[in-house]
Amino acid sequence: MVRQFYHLGFGIALVALVADRISKWWIMDVLELPKIQMVKVLPLFNLQWVENRGVSFGMLSADGDLGRWALVGLTTLIVIGLGIWLRTVQTKLLAIAIGLVIGGALGNIYDRVVFGYVADFLQFYVGNWSFAVFNVADSCITVGAVLLVWDSFFGPKSKEESSEQM
Repeated sequence: MVRQFYHLGFGIALVALVADRISKWWIMDVLELPKIQMVKVLPLFNLQWVENRGVSFGMLSADGDLGRWALVGLTTLIVIGLGIWLRTVQTKLLAIAIGLVIGGALGNIYDRVVFGYVADFLQFYVGNWSFAVFNVADSCITVGAVLLVWDSFFGPKSKEESSEQM
């Protein structure tokens, strides 16, 4: 059964990576957003070109080659650690969560290696307030992280531990 969850997580990672690459290909090569910079799509949503040299949502900007390769190395180590963890998961939710984080991280690693930055382009806003510009990979990482937190509080182990304490 554990093997089944490993394959599920690996499959989710692959789907997340492919979805990220296809979205970035469409944005960069078909729509050519880097040339036009912004497309208003809806009253609350734009396609806005941003070259993110930091981590998710532009935090901890890493300008220069040292920062770029340090982020590639750190993210790669995280992906390896998650891959090892994925081999031991025993629930579908945990496999999906880890798969989403791995796939999203690999999508952003690809960008950082090939372009020197992560291509971000999804912007939600209300009036003058704007949420951080992000991409499909960032979305996968965020959803995966939320599912990991959910699992830590409400997954099978947490239920067992809380019943043992009673």
